[in-house]
Amino acid sequence: METKEKTIESAVLDKKALVNKVKAVLADVTNDEAVVNLPLGTSLKNDLGIDSMTSLTFLVALEENIEEYSINPDTLDGEHFATIGTICDYLADQLGIN
Repeated sequence: METKEKTIESAVLDKKALVNKVKAVLADVTNDEAVVNLPLGTSLKNDLGIDSMTSLTFLVALEENIEEYSINPDTLDGEHFATIGTICDYLADQLGIN
C-alpha cells in the first residue's frame, strides 16, 4: 500500500487526478501496471477478472489511498463496480468532485 506522502487529498483532487489514482490503486491490487492505460469503459469483472474478494480488496485500498474517502455501504452498489469509469463516477460523487 502507499505511504501517507502519496495519499491524494480530495481538496486538491480533480476528476482527472481521481481517475489516475483509481487506476493506480487498481494496478496495485491486480499486480498489472497496464491497468493505468486502460479506458474508462473497461469492465472490472469481464476484462480484468475482478471477483468479489478482489473488489473488497480494491475498495479498502481506495479508502486507504484517497484522503477523506470512507466506505459507505448505504451508497455503494454493485453497479458501481461495473467499469473503471463507474467506480470513478461513484467516488467523484462521494467526494463532491465535478
